[in-house]
Amino acid sequence: MSNNNENIIKIKGVTKRGENTYRFTVSDGFDGYGKPIRHTMTFKIPDGTAPTKAEKMVIEAYTDFSRKCKFSQGLDENMRFKELVDIYLRVYAQNELKPVTRNNYQRNLEMYMLPVYGNKKIKDITTQSLSNFFTGLGVAPETTRKFKIVMSSVFQFGVEQGYIKKNPCQGAHYKKGTNEVKKVKYLTKEQCQKLMELTQEYSTFNTIIQFLLFTGMRIGECLALRWEDIDFEHDLISIKYTLTYADNMWSLQTPKTKTSERHVTMSTYTKELLLRHKERQDKLKAIVGGAWVHPNIVFTSEVGNYYCRSFTNKKLKQILVENDMPSLSVHGLRHSNASLLINNGYDVKAISEHLGHCNTEITSNIYVHIFKEYKAKMAESIEHDLL
Repeated sequence: MSNNNENIIKIKGVTKRGENTYRFTVSDGFDGYGKPIRHTMTFKIPDGTAPTKAEKMVIEAYTDFSRKCKFSQGLDENMRFKELVDIYLRVYAQNELKPVTRNNYQRNLEMYMLPVYGNKKIKDITTQSLSNFFTGLGVAPETTRKFKIVMSSVFQFGVEQGYIKKNPCQGAHYKKGTNEVKKVKYLTKEQCQKLMELTQEYSTFNTIIQFLLFTGMRIGECLALRWEDIDFEHDLISIKYTLTYADNMWSLQTPKTKTSERHVTMSTYTKELLLRHKERQDKLKAIVGGAWVHPNIVFTSEVGNYYCRSFTNKKLKQILVENDMPSLSVHGLRHSNASLLINNGYDVKAISEHLGHCNTEITSNIYVHIFKEYKAKMAESIEHDLL
């Protein structure tokens, strides 16, 4: 940071610990043994923040922390919800949440929660009030569940920081949907084979479509692949990132869950698919030269930019509809991959690990209809063998 930030270091209770990191210390009298009571907190400024804005952020964060430490619990609870949200977004969300999650939380808070609760004191927001709010919203049940997660995160931050004693979201009810499991859309084996025929000619789009069918990867994972993630010697693909859009830019982010970080084994065809693509891409790189934007990314535009996922969805749907197949997004190719694995007799644990699900229950719930169909085929096959 520039020399303008040296003044921050001189503020009593603020110590610079690293290039963008500060340690706050607030003295709060003495305990029963005569020892000084000190509260500490580490605050990190986001990379790329302008020096003047960084200084303001540190001062505001320190003021908030000092207020929490020095004022009584009752005064903290007189804070209005919009004030708590402001601190939450600046101190917690900015440093702890992934950009896409942070943006979604902020949008939901601004559109739904702040208009209702913004000017209310946090001590006056009750569990009953939140239950009425969540169950009265004219949105889908799954959306109200997500809204409760957002609100609970804000209030839990308030509890941890000492602004409020209890999280009022605990025990709050929200809309519950029916127990009917939504049937996923996927292509049958015959339709997958037809799509393979339609995408045989080389293009980046065709390569992506076939690659997704063979690997079952999420489109964000696919478009975030780097050449260094492809181990051609051992036929392994390392999934480490996902391509996300946040703060008006595309970037590679680590997945939300650890299980999403995994290895996928390449088939011989998949390996040849990637080698052919690499050869074509290398020729384009030689023509474009230093203007190639992302030299390490596997699937790019013709000048090396990240490949457009919306175009991929639009073109896939067009091809499917024109050839009398169900209109699917690229995520439907992931479901199609899972369907092929299920019908080839692979167990749910192996499929769950292959897809990067958190647990087998998620896999079983998503593909419950496909598993039922497979079990019915098993029963029919035994009958065919015995009668």
